[in-house]
Amino acid sequence: MNSLLVFYEVVKARSFSRAADILFMTQPGVSNHVSQLEAQAGHPLLKREKGKFQLTKEGRIVFKYAEKIEALARDLEHTIRNLQKDINPLLRVGSPPVYSRIVMPYILSSFQKTYPDIMIKLDVGGSDEMLRSVLSMHNDIVIVANTRASKKLYVLPFLKEELVLITAKKHPLASREQVSLKEVEPYPFILREEGSGTRKAVLSAFQSMNINPSSLIEVKSTEFIKEWVSQGKGISVLVKRAVSEDELKSLSIVSLNEQLSMEISVCFLKSRKNDRAIQKFSDHVKELSLKPPFKTTE
Repeated sequence: MNSLLVFYEVVKARSFSRAADILFMTQPGVSNHVSQLEAQAGHPLLKREKGKFQLTKEGRIVFKYAEKIEALARDLEHTIRNLQKDINPLLRVGSPPVYSRIVMPYILSSFQKTYPDIMIKLDVGGSDEMLRSVLSMHNDIVIVANTRASKKLYVLPFLKEELVLITAKKHPLASREQVSLKEVEPYPFILREEGSGTRKAVLSAFQSMNINPSSLIEVKSTEFIKEWVSQGKGISVLVKRAVSEDELKSLSIVSLNEQLSMEISVCFLKSRKNDRAIQKFSDHVKELSLKPPFKTTE
C-alpha cells in the first residue's frame, strides 16, 4: 500500500526527487518503494531515458489503481477529521525536567489561552528519553536540547540557552566575572544524568579541553544540584535560566570563557505534519520564541 502511494506521487510529480520532498522521504527510499512495486508486478513500471519519464503499459494499469487508492485515502482522512471535530483533541507534550518547571508553565498557559479546546498532557524526562517518546508516539511533540534527531522528525529551533558555572557564595570562583572551564578542574563537579542535553554539552567541552575534575557526581535532579552547590560541596554548569532570582541569595552565577550553549528545539514526526493540534502548538512556540522572555536583545 505504501509503495503504491509513493509510486502515485512519483508519477504525479514526474520526478523521484520532487516526490521525496513531497513525502518527506529520501530519494533512495522513494526509489526503493518503486523497485519493490516493480518486483511484485513482475514488470518495469517506468521508463526513464535521456530525460524522458513515462509509464510502461503495466505502469499505466498500476497507476490507475494507485489513483483510486490515493483518492480513497484522502477521503478517509477527511472523514476522520470530521469525526474528530466534536472531540476535544489531546496533545501530549514532552519536556526535560528543567523546562517543565521554568518554561513549560509559561508556554502551556499562553497556548491554552489561545486554544482552550485543546487538552494538554505534559510528560517529563531527559532529552534522549523525550526523543524516543515522540518516535514511539508516546508523545506528540517534545521540546528538547542538543538534538541529533532521526530523519523521521521535524526539528524546529526554539532558542539558544547559555550555560554558566554555578558556585556557592563563598566559593573561590564566586567573585570572578568570568572563568575558563580549565579552572573548574580542581573542584568536585556535579553533573546531570545520562540523556541530559546539559550533560552532553559539558562532557563534550571537558573532553575537547582534556579536563578531568577532581570528582564527578551524577544526579537526575537540577534542584538537588543547586542545593548541593549552595552548601559548598562542589560546583556545576547549568542553563542560566535554571537559577531563579531567589536562589541567587545562596548561589553565584559565573560566565564561562568558552561561552557554552545549548540549542533547544521543538520536535515531532514528519508523518504527523498535518495534525492540527501539533501544527498549532509548533506555530505557537515559534511565535513565542520571537518575544520576551525568550527573545532577548543583545
